[in-house]
Amino acid sequence: MNISSTGVIPTSVQTFSIKLICTGLKNAEVIVEIQLYVSTHTHRNVTVLKFRRNKICLKGIGNARNDSILLEAGTLGATTGSLYVAVACALGLITLVVVTASAICIKKKGGVQEPTYMTALYDSNPHMFLRSALGRPPSAESGSYATIASVHKGPPSPCPYATSDNCQFYANSDACRVSYYASSQIMLISQISMQDPRHSEPSKRLRSLSVLRHTISLQRLAEEGIFGKIYEGTYRQHSVIVKTTKEAASKRLVSLFLAEGTMMYGLEHKNLLTILCANLDDPKQPLLVYPRSNRGNLKRFLVKCRQKKYNNIILSTQNLVDMAIQILLGLMYLHGQHICYKDLAVRNAVVDEKLQVKITDNSLSRDLFPNDYFCMADQESKPVKWMALESLLYNQYGAASDVWSFGVVLWELTTLAQQPFSDVDPFEMSTFLRNGLRLGQPVGCPDQLFAVMTYCWMNCPTERPQPNQLLAYLQDFYTALCRFV
Repeated sequence: MNISSTGVIPTSVQTFSIKLICTGLKNAEVIVEIQLYVSTHTHRNVTVLKFRRNKICLKGIGNARNDSILLEAGTLGATTGSLYVAVACALGLITLVVVTASAICIKKKGGVQEPTYMTALYDSNPHMFLRSALGRPPSAESGSYATIASVHKGPPSPCPYATSDNCQFYANSDACRVSYYASSQIMLISQISMQDPRHSEPSKRLRSLSVLRHTISLQRLAEEGIFGKIYEGTYRQHSVIVKTTKEAASKRLVSLFLAEGTMMYGLEHKNLLTILCANLDDPKQPLLVYPRSNRGNLKRFLVKCRQKKYNNIILSTQNLVDMAIQILLGLMYLHGQHICYKDLAVRNAVVDEKLQVKITDNSLSRDLFPNDYFCMADQESKPVKWMALESLLYNQYGAASDVWSFGVVLWELTTLAQQPFSDVDPFEMSTFLRNGLRLGQPVGCPDQLFAVMTYCWMNCPTERPQPNQLLAYLQDFYTALCRFV
């Protein structure tokens, strides 16, 4: 450690570090807690900051660096009732007490947990599931699945590693805040009727969007699927992306492309990417034009971050929570317009260089992300592994089903776009979910954030949180992260 036991609060930004080196001798987890005491010269005014993280080492992998400290929201306490004392005490004393818990939980599967990005370990074992049974610890019958307490008996206290035999459940006062937002029987999911613009005839919208062909310039092919293409180009000297279909696309696929591509026409929100214009000079290959976001598709961006293809970008927990809030704001606006999105996922969003996220339509998503959709008994290709239980069983959609999908979006964000339920047969998904099985807690995901996901995946739609309740909790969580990190 390069930390002094006492000292004066610096007037400029400084950093401290703790090097936690893995020996590679065994799989193990060590809990590290750092308590920072800030006081004035009178010692009557003390603020206590607690930093807590788990260091996880994998057998056979030594000298792994894990030098940063992850601040858990909700572990901050102040005897004065205000944490701003730390800022005011520019000449105060600092005492650091580092407590390393000796309890070591041996894992069947583990890895190096980084707070800012997911490691290659997660690629090898991304699908730890969670069983939403009531109030039981892991049992022999549960195999690789964990259990959580009932929402009505207390908030989820999830075990971060579903394969652990020694993992114990614990109550968390911060998770209790989720139960207020999620399990209130007074504030139920809105029952307003929802509509799907994709089911309406797009011809009227297309007439309003129509522009001359020479105003659209196609410059570079960015993506290509079996039936569709996406170009980078310009429209009236503005950088745009242009979606179109190939000649091989059937008339039905072209009609679906136009309906989905114009579904958000006329809507305006900072977290929505709506269509600019269209050209139908060639009915078999219409052009749909959208504003361009520098980083492009959010799913591809997250995958590149996981693969460390961006040397200058390391996504923190704050960044990921902020992205989730932006997606939620866009979804709330759609719900305010009585629109049920039905296909909420990171593949249907874009991001720019400032990490500003916008929900876009899902036109060409089936073509460009074929592994995310499955053709079911009704011969319709659906995002089965993002769908709520009632949508799978009864084809019912609404605000509550979008909330379920938002829970999967949170999981995608915290795993940097891993594939949910990759080893589950899509035809078995409804049975899988009906038996109470859910996605497990991602590596590096704070308990508070995972608790939000589990509430989004409640079987009963009315027991899921409303979008405004999710927003309130995520904003509080984001504020806590930003204030003390």
